Amino acid sequence: MRTLRFRPNPALLAVGILGLGTLSGWGAYAVSSSGKAALRTQLAETEGQRDTLAARVKQFQDVEAELRDRQAKIAAARDEIVQLGAARDKAKAQLATTQRDLASLTKRLEAAKEKVTQTGSITPAAAPAEPAKKPAR
Repeated sequence: MRTLRFRPNPALLAVGILGLGTLSGWGAYAVSSSGKAALRTQLAETEGQRDTLAARVKQFQDVEAELRDRQAKIAAARDEIVQLGAARDKAKAQLATTQRDLASLTKRLEAAKEKVTQTGSITPAAAPAEPAKKPAR
């Protein structure tokens, strides 16, 4: 068997192993810190998106409240239209009744005038000789 020409010194071997451990530790730290930075960036973006979505939800809630308000006003206007239609129909019925009554009274008046002219019992009133004086203030 051949003998090794290079015999590692145990202290040198320990320094080499510790050096490799140190390098791997710093490398892991660098990877970890870059990962943390990426996560922080992603967290900031996510929080920004969350804030944007919260603002949109608030906007939608405001629009929904306004929409409900307007729907209530529309419903009230529809009810008022129905009531006004009923009032209009009632007024038309009253107008028709009043017109019939007026026509009936007009006929009665014409009949009474004709009866008076036939009998001659009512004479026209004489005009007053002096105009009426206005009271002093």
